[in-house]
Amino acid sequence: MRFLHVIPSVDRESGGPIEALRQIGMSHQKYGHVIEVACVDAQDSPFLHDLPFPIHALGPGRTSYAYSAKLTNWLRRHRAEFDAVIVHGVWQFPTDAVRAALSGHVPYFVYTHGMLDPWFNQRYLFKHIKKTLFWHARLRRDLDEATGVIFTTEEEMERSICSFYPFHWKGIVAPLGIDDPPGDVQAQAIALDNRFPEWKEDRFLLFFGRIHPKKGCDLLLHAFSRIASEFPDLHLVMAGPGNAAYLASLQRIVNASGLANRVKWTGMISGPAKWGLLRAAEAFVLPSHQENFGIAAVEVMAVNTPVLISDKVQIWREVLRSGAGMVEPDSLEGTERLLRRWLAEDVPGQARFRKAAGACYRARFTAEQASRILLNGLMARLRSSRSGLDALEPFSDGGKWVSSP
Repeated sequence: MRFLHVIPSVDRESGGPIEALRQIGMSHQKYGHVIEVACVDAQDSPFLHDLPFPIHALGPGRTSYAYSAKLTNWLRRHRAEFDAVIVHGVWQFPTDAVRAALSGHVPYFVYTHGMLDPWFNQRYLFKHIKKTLFWHARLRRDLDEATGVIFTTEEEMERSICSFYPFHWKGIVAPLGIDDPPGDVQAQAIALDNRFPEWKEDRFLLFFGRIHPKKGCDLLLHAFSRIASEFPDLHLVMAGPGNAAYLASLQRIVNASGLANRVKWTGMISGPAKWGLLRAAEAFVLPSHQENFGIAAVEVMAVNTPVLISDKVQIWREVLRSGAGMVEPDSLEGTERLLRRWLAEDVPGQARFRKAAGACYRARFTAEQASRILLNGLMARLRSSRSGLDALEPFSDGGKWVSSP
């Protein structure tokens, strides 16, 4: 099959949706499907070659809404070339463009990536009012006319139901997964040492991902300041991109606590140095207020690093059941308890958590498992929508879609 993915931006600094797209696309390519991507980035954007798929840059998109008339026109001209389209995200123009250009012609799916979660309504009241108007004007129709709306967990779908109504969309639950991490551990350690030679002997906890208010970064810094004097050899690494104003506000918290020499900021980090960082961390900490999945948590578990997360990271049940980490509420007290509980573990206890983290990844979150579940969900929805694919059966050829005899 030929799949087109549509996303506002393929810039990896834009957050989780582009990483999800990359993992899904790479997995589906292995099954013989053809993957292309359309975005509203400018044609001269330096990151357009970061994905292993053909990318059609149809921007630059205007304003934060990412409006581009080029996208709608391109979709109409090329829609016959694709069997199905997956648009990533909501509340921006690409979702509306996909519906306007494809509805009634090509099946399309909407991947919400947690963007319907009611936390946003509670946190940003003025934005909620605007979104409610937009819901009735456009987005409800975009989702209702979709062949399916994709959620990464049952909890995400259930929470989304509470956010906006009425609706008639058809939900699909499919977890995310990642490919096995690169295996050259020594090269990754060297890459990390080369980039941050002053950290070589440091013991540290790690935040890794987009630095954003919803991820509870302020809670983590305040909690670290409360326990820092008791663990003078412990450092905190804040790894990832973020808005300059928000980063400055976090750095003021660090400076006020007198811990500027023990909190390290890396900015965007990728490649071997990234994997070296994930492996070297004592534990990963994510006290998020809202996380529809938590792909960064999966990445660190894949290299046997335990996760200390809030109960708003919607894979927390899997983490807890498998013993891959610890879970507390997304409050300052809860985040402090996470740190103290971890630091109270002896060496054998921490080793058990490391072993369980790797086992949790292999049992639940590999790219192969996730891609099979998603493909089955897509095909079931395509068949039920009478899209002319009723004769297809999933994985009847060891992992590829083939026609039934």
